[in-house]
Amino acid sequence: MESTPTAKTGKGATFSFVLGTFAVFAVLMSVIQAFNGSKVEDPRAADRLAFSAEIVKGQKEIMSKAGLDSAAKLKSAFERTAVALKSKSPAVSKMVIPGSPTQLKATAAPVAPAAAPAAPTK
Repeated sequence: MESTPTAKTGKGATFSFVLGTFAVFAVLMSVIQAFNGSKVEDPRAADRLAFSAEIVKGQKEIMSKAGLDSAAKLKSAFERTAVALKSKSPAVSKMVIPGSPTQLKATAAPVAPAAAPAAPTK
């Protein structure tokens, strides 16, 4: 008896099998949930909605204090900001990106030796 397999499997056969199995269980779970009909509600939903309403109210108050409570005022502020940004000239960034030519040059440069610690005094 020979134990060598006769059928060759493709390179992605295992991945396809796992993906298909996952999809079958996902469909099966959604069917079970659809027929079950039980809805799980969050017991903190009311508190979260109240908190959300409080945050929205606070944001509206801040926007009205800043004078940005209408669409026309918002558009005007965005236009002024765009004009201010266009008038500025671009500056050279001092940010160094790891792996960039600037960073590689900086790491290749010799580093000055650290100063010797001070001698203790008696």
